[in-house]
Amino acid sequence: MISLLHRPGRQAYEPLIRKLRSLGVGSDTELDAVLKRIKVRPGPRRGEEIIAPGTSPRHSTLLLEGVACLYERLPDGNRQIYAFQYAGDFCDLHQHVLPETNSEVAVAAVTDCSIGIIEHKDLEHLIAQYPSMSLALWRASMLEASIFRKRLLNVGRQPALQRVAHLLCEQLARREAVGINSATIPLTQTDLADAAGLSIVHINRTFQELRRLNILSEGRTINVLDRERLVGLAGFDGNYLNMPQLLSHWHVKIDHASTPAKPSPTMCRPTTPASRLCSEKWPGPARVQPSCATSSLPRAML
Repeated sequence: MISLLHRPGRQAYEPLIRKLRSLGVGSDTELDAVLKRIKVRPGPRRGEEIIAPGTSPRHSTLLLEGVACLYERLPDGNRQIYAFQYAGDFCDLHQHVLPETNSEVAVAAVTDCSIGIIEHKDLEHLIAQYPSMSLALWRASMLEASIFRKRLLNVGRQPALQRVAHLLCEQLARREAVGINSATIPLTQTDLADAAGLSIVHINRTFQELRRLNILSEGRTINVLDRERLVGLAGFDGNYLNMPQLLSHWHVKIDHASTPAKPSPTMCRPTTPASRLCSEKWPGPARVQPSCATSSLPRAML
């Protein structure tokens, strides 16, 4: 039998394969098992919803091509973008563990996109069969959390110029991580304004200053001319994007109990939807352990 990794059309999964390998899913057997369960869906066009607000699908959505954004629409009509998503990313990994039918968080296509879905039940089977998948999804969640923390810091404490410069550096670094080495960033000023918490007027003035410094080119396309100067202006340190590498020496061991564990009354309360997780989601308790006796990670990461 020919592996999916070597069949024609494999290029469509290349960013996802690269992402999964970086997260610790290393063997062709494991990657084949994931790819076999992905169902490709018609790609949304730019501006269309990938995951509408208020929905709780029974599958996870994977971005195979293009750029998307995780956002929330405010009562006054304004939009707050929490994160940009690139090929290989899970669009809604959080909903696998914490499904919320009343969530106002949505995902939209920033450019024309190609997507695939994987049913939650299939994802759970993969986790049960391949413990490395559990670790990979944990690392992906830690990476998302790291990006959110850095965004919160920049929006809350950085001046507009440094805030936007840092956001541009992050997009270049994340695109390179999936094999896209280009100085052009396929976002608009409106996208960046919604991500940086700035008005259209303020973001326009910020772009004028970046052009005056010869960091960005003239025109509507966002093209970085001097990346070194942009990095210096932003004070950009991409270590927070290297979460998979920082956690690479950890592994997961899943113990399957002969009988389902009873939910602890102190941990699970019947009045909260999350209580279902104690008996439904996981095939057994997962123990995350370092491969060596002593971990070099800060205690806050453990």
